[in-house]
Amino acid sequence: MNAIAHLVSPSQAYVPLRLAGRPLALKAVVLVLGVAFLTASSYVQVPMYPVPMTMQTFAVLAVGAFCGWRLGLATIVAWLALAMLNVPVLSEGKVGLAVFMGATGGYLAAFPIMAIFIGWMAERGWTGRTVPAFITLLIAEVICFTMGVGWLSTIVGFDKAIEYGLVPFALGDLVKTVLATAILTAGRRIGPKTR
Repeated sequence: MNAIAHLVSPSQAYVPLRLAGRPLALKAVVLVLGVAFLTASSYVQVPMYPVPMTMQTFAVLAVGAFCGWRLGLATIVAWLALAMLNVPVLSEGKVGLAVFMGATGGYLAAFPIMAIFIGWMAERGWTGRTVPAFITLLIAEVICFTMGVGWLSTIVGFDKAIEYGLVPFALGDLVKTVLATAILTAGRRIGPKTR
């Protein structure tokens, strides 16, 4: 129990950008850079079987972990709002309200929840070391697939939602979780140990 208490102690928080208490202007700059990072990552495609892997969800994981839950949430919401306003910031340049009501709507709705969860856990020390970081990010991916497949199942049925909305992407998202974990762990080793 002591080990668990130590892991979740606020004194062990690991939010790499350390923006708590910083000027609002700096946070606004980070938000804009975060939106740009999310957009650029959405357009990156890595060859993978059975479908190409975009780095969109990797960017969501990173924004939540690096910014904390408040700024992470604001960044994700700003990015999604641009997509609603027909700015091509999402994967494949998809835009408009129809995207949020269509097959990918559940995944998009999950992104802010992921940012809140990861950022909140980061502020309690659960992204500061390899195993807790991996667990936190993996749970965030589970949240994404649960909401995404749940919504998709209302459109195509549960079996097809699993077949088309989970199975082709599971391996790629596991790779992204491992990559995000590695980056957080490396940052912890290089940077200061506390906020």
